[in-house]
Amino acid sequence: MKDTPIPILCEDLVRVVVVPELQPVICRTGSLIVRHDDQVIIETADGEFLGRVTRFTAPVVKPPRKRPGRILRFAVTEEERIDQEHRTQAAEIEKYVRRQAKELGLEIRPVRAQIPLAGDSVLVFFTAEQRVDFRPLMRDLGRRYQKRIDMRALGVRDGARLTGGLGPCGRGLCCSTFMTRFHSVTVRMAKRQNLSLNPAKISGMCGRLMCCLSHEVEQYPELKKRKRKPPQN
Repeated sequence: MKDTPIPILCEDLVRVVVVPELQPVICRTGSLIVRHDDQVIIETADGEFLGRVTRFTAPVVKPPRKRPGRILRFAVTEEERIDQEHRTQAAEIEKYVRRQAKELGLEIRPVRAQIPLAGDSVLVFFTAEQRVDFRPLMRDLGRRYQKRIDMRALGVRDGARLTGGLGPCGRGLCCSTFMTRFHSVTVRMAKRQNLSLNPAKISGMCGRLMCCLSHEVEQYPELKKRKRKPPQN
């Protein structure tokens, strides 16, 4: 039996997952009362998308750095069908972009394509170590799919999240399995846990400090206090 959804309103800001591997979009609910796992249509600067309202561990208490999206309405069956067709086409575009980038000698790694509900454009997310002239690729994509092409460069952490992989622990990367947002990670966290400060041992697949350094750091002061307690007679 499915649990009764719990309202997650917090100053009318909620997180909506459009692409599971990308960061959720912070949206205003307006007059709608939304619940966890609701399928909704959101409006962003890139167009309208179908997404899923997600429960989050930390409430949205600070205004987002960029303008938040807006939940327009609950999704209907026809919109869900259109969204599924767009996701299928986006997967085809991803394969084509990878093949063409290799043929054109472009040093980029296309990782995800996304099509809004209107179907008039394609967002192609990629990672690259240096600046790349991808205009020939954009022209080729525009002629083939008859859509406006928008290439979006991702940071190294987002790129690792989309690519996925295994961490030094042998488990799937935290960012691509259960994390809904990136947290600030510092070398001080590694020091508090008495870990080696060798960059090769505390860096993740993205080349930055491993996200897991922030997961247990708050428990170490409490553990030290327990060790200092005198034995009970």
